[in-house]
Amino acid sequence: MGSDPLARLRAAPEHSAILLDVDGTLAPIVARPELSAVPADALGLLGGLVERFALVGCVSGRAALDAARLVPVPGVRIAGNHGLELLVDGEVRLAGGVEEWLDDVRTAAAAVEPIADEAGGWIELKGATFSVHFRQAPDPVAARSLLELRAVPLIAASGLVSRWGRMTLEARPPVPVDKGSAVEELLAGCPGVRWSLYAGDDRTDLDAFGVVDVRVAVRSDETPDDLLEAADVVVDGTDGLADLLRSLAP
Repeated sequence: MGSDPLARLRAAPEHSAILLDVDGTLAPIVARPELSAVPADALGLLGGLVERFALVGCVSGRAALDAARLVPVPGVRIAGNHGLELLVDGEVRLAGGVEEWLDDVRTAAAAVEPIADEAGGWIELKGATFSVHFRQAPDPVAARSLLELRAVPLIAASGLVSRWGRMTLEARPPVPVDKGSAVEELLAGCPGVRWSLYAGDDRTDLDAFGVVDVRVAVRSDETPDDLLEAADVVVDGTDGLADLLRSLAP
Protein backbone atom coordinates (compact mmCIF):
# COMPACT_ATOMS: atom_id res chain seq x y z
CA MET A 1 0.00 0.00 0.00
CA GLY A 2 3.01 2.29 0.33
CA SER A 3 4.02 4.78 3.00
CA ASP A 4 0.74 6.71 2.82
CA PRO A 5 -2.34 4.45 2.96
CA LEU A 6 -4.51 7.41 1.90
CA ALA A 7 -2.52 8.30 -1.23
CA ARG A 8 -4.70 6.35 -3.68
CA LEU A 9 -7.89 7.90 -2.33
CA ARG A 10 -6.47 11.41 -2.55
CA ALA A 11 -5.21 10.79 -6.07
CA ALA A 12 -8.51 9.41 -7.38
CA PRO A 13 -11.42 10.69 -5.24
CA GLU A 14 -13.81 10.18 -8.16
CA HIS A 15 -13.11 6.44 -7.82
CA SER A 16 -12.97 6.29 -4.01
CA ALA A 17 -15.37 5.77 -1.11
CA ILE A 18 -15.25 7.12 2.46
CA LEU A 19 -17.34 5.06 4.90
CA LEU A 20 -17.63 5.82 8.60
CA ASP A 21 -19.12 4.61 11.83
CA VAL A 22 -20.94 7.34 13.79
CA ASP A 23 -20.77 7.00 17.60
CA GLY A 24 -17.20 7.08 18.85
CA THR A 25 -15.97 7.89 15.34
CA LEU A 26 -17.74 11.04 14.15
CA ALA A 27 -19.55 11.75 17.42
CA PRO A 28 -17.90 11.56 20.86
CA ILE A 29 -19.25 8.85 23.16
CA VAL A 30 -21.70 10.25 25.72
CA ALA A 31 -23.68 8.82 28.62
CA ARG A 32 -26.88 8.26 26.62
CA PRO A 33 -27.36 7.96 22.82
CA GLU A 34 -29.93 10.77 22.64
CA LEU A 35 -27.29 13.18 23.97
CA SER A 36 -24.88 12.42 21.13
CA ALA A 37 -24.02 14.99 18.48
CA VAL A 38 -21.64 15.14 15.52
CA PRO A 39 -19.65 18.40 15.78
CA ALA A 40 -20.55 21.06 13.23
CA ASP A 41 -17.04 21.12 11.77
CA ALA A 42 -17.21 17.35 11.12
CA LEU A 43 -20.56 17.78 9.35
CA GLY A 44 -19.00 20.49 7.23
CA LEU A 45 -16.12 18.20 6.34
CA LEU A 46 -18.56 15.50 5.26
CA GLY A 47 -20.28 17.99 2.98
CA GLY A 48 -16.96 18.72 1.30
CA LEU A 49 -16.19 15.03 0.94
CA VAL A 50 -19.57 14.40 -0.74
CA GLU A 51 -18.60 16.90 -3.43
CA ARG A 52 -15.19 15.29 -3.95
CA PHE A 53 -15.61 11.51 -3.53
CA ALA A 54 -17.67 8.97 -5.44
CA LEU A 55 -19.32 7.72 -2.26
CA VAL A 56 -19.56 8.96 1.32
CA GLY A 57 -21.56 6.86 3.76
CA CYS A 58 -22.20 6.14 7.43
CA VAL A 59 -22.69 2.61 8.73
CA SER A 60 -24.04 2.81 12.27
CA GLY A 61 -25.33 0.61 15.05
CA ARG A 62 -28.12 3.15 15.46
CA ALA A 63 -31.42 2.83 13.66
CA ALA A 64 -31.01 4.30 10.18
CA LEU A 65 -33.32 7.25 10.78
CA ASP A 66 -31.52 8.07 14.03
CA ALA A 67 -28.14 7.95 12.27
CA ALA A 68 -29.53 10.25 9.57
CA ARG A 69 -30.65 12.66 12.29
CA LEU A 70 -27.10 12.83 13.60
CA VAL A 71 -25.61 13.16 10.12
CA PRO A 72 -28.00 15.47 8.23
CA VAL A 73 -25.64 15.96 5.29
CA PRO A 74 -27.19 15.69 1.80
CA GLY A 75 -25.54 12.99 -0.27
CA VAL A 76 -24.29 10.87 2.64
CA ARG A 77 -25.62 7.30 2.34
CA ILE A 78 -26.88 5.78 5.59
CA ALA A 79 -26.97 2.16 6.76
CA GLY A 80 -28.34 1.53 10.26
CA ASN A 81 -28.64 -1.26 12.81
CA HIS A 82 -25.28 -2.71 11.73
CA GLY A 83 -26.51 -3.08 8.15
CA LEU A 84 -29.98 -4.45 8.86
CA GLU A 85 -31.43 -1.16 7.60
CA LEU A 86 -30.58 0.96 4.57
CA LEU A 87 -32.00 4.44 4.08
CA VAL A 88 -33.16 4.84 0.46
CA ASP A 89 -34.76 8.14 -0.59
CA GLY A 90 -35.72 8.81 3.01
CA GLU A 91 -37.37 5.42 3.50
CA VAL A 92 -35.99 2.58 5.63
CA ARG A 93 -35.39 -0.65 3.71
CA LEU A 94 -34.92 -3.75 5.85
CA ALA A 95 -32.44 -6.44 4.90
CA GLY A 96 -33.93 -9.73 3.76
CA GLY A 97 -35.28 -11.90 6.55
CA VAL A 98 -35.42 -9.13 9.17
CA GLU A 99 -39.10 -8.20 9.12
CA GLU A 100 -40.25 -11.61 10.35
CA TRP A 101 -38.18 -11.12 13.53
CA LEU A 102 -39.48 -7.68 14.55
CA ASP A 103 -42.07 -9.05 16.98
CA ASP A 104 -39.47 -11.36 18.54
CA VAL A 105 -37.13 -8.40 19.04
CA ARG A 106 -39.85 -6.47 20.90
CA THR A 107 -40.82 -9.50 22.99
CA ALA A 108 -37.22 -10.28 23.94
CA ALA A 109 -36.55 -6.65 24.82
CA ALA A 110 -39.50 -6.65 27.22
CA ALA A 111 -38.26 -9.90 28.81
CA VAL A 112 -34.72 -8.58 29.24
CA GLU A 113 -35.81 -5.21 30.64
CA PRO A 114 -36.10 -6.33 34.30
CA ILE A 115 -32.59 -7.82 34.10
CA ALA A 116 -31.29 -4.57 32.60
CA ASP A 117 -32.93 -2.62 35.42
CA GLU A 118 -31.37 -4.90 38.03
CA ALA A 119 -27.97 -4.41 36.40
CA GLY A 120 -28.37 -0.63 36.52
CA GLY A 121 -28.77 -0.40 32.77
CA TRP A 122 -31.60 0.33 30.35
CA ILE A 123 -33.06 -0.93 27.08
CA GLU A 124 -32.91 0.94 23.77
CA LEU A 125 -35.37 -0.58 21.30
CA LYS A 126 -34.21 0.18 17.76
CA GLY A 127 -36.79 -1.63 15.66
CA ALA A 128 -34.72 -4.35 14.05
CA THR A 129 -32.52 -4.72 17.16
CA PHE A 130 -32.30 -3.71 20.79
CA SER A 131 -29.40 -2.75 23.01
CA VAL A 132 -28.87 -2.97 26.76
CA HIS A 133 -26.80 0.03 27.83
CA PHE A 134 -24.89 -0.27 31.09
CA ARG A 135 -22.41 2.62 30.88
CA GLN A 136 -24.23 4.40 33.70
CA ALA A 137 -24.54 1.32 35.94
CA PRO A 138 -23.07 1.77 39.44
CA ASP A 139 -20.70 -1.14 38.71
CA PRO A 140 -20.37 -1.75 34.94
CA VAL A 141 -18.24 -4.86 35.48
CA ALA A 142 -20.87 -6.45 37.73
CA ALA A 143 -23.56 -5.31 35.29
CA ARG A 144 -21.89 -7.09 32.41
CA SER A 145 -21.51 -10.26 34.48
CA LEU A 146 -25.21 -10.24 35.35
CA LEU A 147 -26.19 -9.68 31.72
CA GLU A 148 -23.85 -12.48 30.63
CA LEU A 149 -25.41 -14.83 33.16
CA ARG A 150 -29.09 -14.05 32.65
CA ALA A 151 -29.76 -11.84 29.60
CA VAL A 152 -27.56 -13.60 27.04
CA PRO A 153 -29.23 -17.02 27.56
CA LEU A 154 -32.66 -15.39 27.38
CA ILE A 155 -31.77 -13.67 24.11
CA ALA A 156 -30.51 -16.96 22.69
CA ALA A 157 -33.69 -18.75 23.77
CA SER A 158 -35.71 -16.19 21.82
CA GLY A 159 -33.80 -17.11 18.66
CA LEU A 160 -31.90 -13.82 18.52
CA VAL A 161 -28.13 -13.33 18.42
CA SER A 162 -26.29 -11.30 21.09
CA ARG A 163 -23.10 -9.32 20.68
CA TRP A 164 -21.12 -7.09 23.01
CA GLY A 165 -20.28 -3.48 22.13
CA ARG A 166 -18.88 -0.54 24.07
CA MET A 167 -20.76 -0.84 27.38
CA THR A 168 -23.67 -2.41 25.52
CA LEU A 169 -25.19 -5.81 24.92
CA GLU A 170 -26.88 -5.96 21.52
CA ALA A 171 -29.56 -8.38 20.36
CA ARG A 172 -30.43 -8.85 16.70
CA PRO A 173 -32.12 -11.27 14.30
CA PRO A 174 -30.04 -14.27 13.13
CA VAL A 175 -29.59 -13.05 9.56
CA PRO A 176 -26.20 -12.96 7.76
CA VAL A 177 -25.89 -9.18 7.72
CA ASP A 178 -23.28 -7.01 9.43
CA LYS A 179 -21.36 -3.79 8.85
CA GLY A 180 -19.19 -5.58 6.31
CA SER A 181 -22.13 -6.66 4.16
CA ALA A 182 -23.61 -3.18 4.52
CA VAL A 183 -20.39 -1.66 3.19
CA GLU A 184 -20.41 -4.15 0.33
CA GLU A 185 -23.97 -3.14 -0.57
CA LEU A 186 -23.10 0.55 -0.54
CA LEU A 187 -20.04 -0.08 -2.70
CA ALA A 188 -22.06 -2.19 -5.14
CA GLY A 189 -24.29 0.82 -5.70
CA CYS A 190 -21.28 2.79 -6.95
CA PRO A 191 -19.62 0.53 -9.54
CA GLY A 192 -16.97 3.13 -10.36
CA VAL A 193 -15.39 2.86 -6.91
CA ARG A 194 -11.95 1.24 -6.90
CA TRP A 195 -10.61 2.24 -3.47
CA SER A 196 -12.43 2.40 -0.16
CA LEU A 197 -11.80 3.52 3.42
CA TYR A 198 -13.70 2.64 6.57
CA ALA A 199 -13.24 4.20 10.01
CA GLY A 200 -14.63 2.84 13.27
CA ASP A 201 -13.96 2.42 16.96
CA ASP A 202 -15.57 -0.84 18.11
CA ARG A 203 -15.42 -4.59 17.54
CA THR A 204 -18.42 -4.59 15.17
CA ASP A 205 -16.36 -2.40 12.84
CA LEU A 206 -14.01 -5.31 12.22
CA ASP A 207 -16.63 -6.72 9.85
CA ALA A 208 -16.30 -3.60 7.71
CA PHE A 209 -12.50 -3.68 7.94
CA GLY A 210 -12.59 -7.00 6.11
CA VAL A 211 -14.07 -5.55 2.90
CA VAL A 212 -12.24 -2.21 2.38
CA ASP A 213 -8.78 -1.14 1.27
CA VAL A 214 -7.92 1.27 4.10
CA ARG A 215 -8.88 0.51 7.70
CA VAL A 216 -8.89 3.38 10.20
CA ALA A 217 -9.25 2.72 13.94
CA VAL A 218 -10.42 5.57 16.16
CA ARG A 219 -8.59 5.06 19.43
CA SER A 220 -10.01 5.64 22.91
CA ASP A 221 -9.62 3.98 26.31
CA GLU A 222 -12.33 1.49 25.25
CA THR A 223 -11.17 0.63 21.74
CA PRO A 224 -10.59 -3.15 21.50
CA ASP A 225 -7.03 -4.24 20.83
CA ASP A 226 -8.02 -6.39 17.86
CA LEU A 227 -9.44 -3.36 16.05
CA LEU A 228 -6.21 -1.42 16.59
CA GLU A 229 -4.13 -4.37 15.41
CA ALA A 230 -6.21 -4.73 12.23
CA ALA A 231 -5.96 -1.04 11.30
CA ASP A 232 -3.77 0.53 8.63
CA VAL A 233 -4.18 3.94 10.30
CA VAL A 234 -4.89 4.75 13.96
CA VAL A 235 -6.17 8.18 14.99
CA ASP A 236 -6.79 9.53 18.47
CA GLY A 237 -10.47 10.07 19.12
CA THR A 238 -13.06 11.91 17.10
CA ASP A 239 -10.75 14.92 16.79
CA GLY A 240 -8.12 12.73 15.18
CA LEU A 241 -10.68 11.36 12.74
CA ALA A 242 -11.74 14.92 11.88
CA ASP A 243 -8.12 15.74 11.12
CA LEU A 244 -7.90 12.73 8.80
CA LEU A 245 -11.09 13.78 7.00
CA ARG A 246 -9.73 17.31 6.70
CA SER A 247 -6.68 15.90 4.93
CA LEU A 248 -9.01 14.32 2.36
CA ALA A 249 -11.24 17.34 1.85
CA PRO A 250 -10.82 19.78 -1.05
